[in-house]
Amino acid sequence: MSRFTTALANSLCGGSARKLIAGWWYTILIFSLLISIMALFVVSTRTAGEGFASMWAAFMLVMLSVGGTMIMRKFHNSIAVGFFMGSVVATSQLFFLLFLVYSGYSGDRINSGQAGEEESVMSMFCFVQAVLLGSFAAILGAHRSEILDRSQGGLASMTDDEYEPSNSSTLS
Repeated sequence: MSRFTTALANSLCGGSARKLIAGWWYTILIFSLLISIMALFVVSTRTAGEGFASMWAAFMLVMLSVGGTMIMRKFHNSIAVGFFMGSVVATSQLFFLLFLVYSGYSGDRINSGQAGEEESVMSMFCFVQAVLLGSFAAILGAHRSEILDRSQGGLASMTDDEYEPSNSSTLS
């Protein structure tokens, strides 16, 4: 996977994995905005169940967008990046499930003689978002070291010769 993402970074971003990750994230943010706008339309024109599903998806995207942007810009530790990767994978699975649900809604509406184009468009957007999020998680997993802070040492990197106890705390 690392070879594929490195080749992708070379062809699209001049070899920079950080630029590839950032560009992929900005694409996800654009699709998140489109899906959130479409969710407002779905709430006003469809059933309560479909409206709730679309608003929940929009809420999850807003939370993922805000949290992910904060982690990408400020919190570069391994716990935050790992939590973010898990959230991205879970949201990708949610949008794949929503793709299936909206495809089913579209089929049901068409079979009952109603227009199902809106559901088809929403299912297409959900599928694209699921693919974008899933591939972003794979890219982030392959190049997470590009995001992690290298300056954080922590206890695991401290060796005995670096540790010097202060003299004020010893009893004489």
